[in-house]
Amino acid sequence: MTEQRFNNLLDDQDSAALGKVAPAEEVPVGFMVLATCPLILWLLDGTVAGLVSAVLIIALFGVGLLCLSVGQKAHLAYDSAEVAARPKIPFKLIGSIIVALVVGLLATTKIGNPAIPTVISLSTFILCLISFGLDPMRDKGLDNPAMKNRIVNAALYQTIDDRCEDLLHVLAQLEDDDLFERTRAAVNTVMGLLGTIDFTTSAFQRITPSVNKLLDKLQAEVDALVSASEDKITSFQRKKFLIKVQTLVDAFETRARKNGLGLGRDNFELQTDLLFNRMNRYRAA
Repeated sequence: MTEQRFNNLLDDQDSAALGKVAPAEEVPVGFMVLATCPLILWLLDGTVAGLVSAVLIIALFGVGLLCLSVGQKAHLAYDSAEVAARPKIPFKLIGSIIVALVVGLLATTKIGNPAIPTVISLSTFILCLISFGLDPMRDKGLDNPAMKNRIVNAALYQTIDDRCEDLLHVLAQLEDDDLFERTRAAVNTVMGLLGTIDFTTSAFQRITPSVNKLLDKLQAEVDALVSASEDKITSFQRKKFLIKVQTLVDAFETRARKNGLGLGRDNFELQTDLLFNRMNRYRAA
């Protein structure tokens, strides 16, 4: 079993560096303290120098364990993420080196031949690698075009959704429920159409400029209506606003459907799907 884990460290397809073996939850880092405590007793010879040396060794060993613990947590996060960048600092490698150094220093206190402590230190380093594995050395998922598109598209979708929420928040200041609900229905149609796009393709990125232009126009209409509310919104202004909003959204929906968005789905289906998607996101948050 140990030989297999060691070979996996060097196997490019099943390497600990790729997060394939030595999961962190299987290795209790804290128990390593118990394994080293008897060796630290070698330094306690009743002198002040021995006591100071023991404290320094314990502190150094603690730093090594801390590095291993941080590295293990980073490795777990790397394993669980669908897309992840490799850690900038190889904490597990640093921790393994420190632990091996501590054991080597302790060995020199009882063994005069320097070759033997060196062998012990190297053996400890190898055992740490077998137990904890290497830090992830490669970015995961970032070289996949579909994954890259999904990340970019998800961010763009969220930005557009936030703009729509801000727009509706401004409109809510008028305290006109009917006006608000009609505008929200129009906005939901846009978001529902966008939600039908396959995020693993670049289609969403191509349509984003058109969506932003639409939102700019909608925002301008909302701002103008809110500014007019300082006096009083007339029936004509209200009707004019709703016609403009519906015209803009209808024009966008027509162009979007010609390009294949929301194919075979009516407005009610789009808004229903968007409602459930938002409910799921709020529940997750």
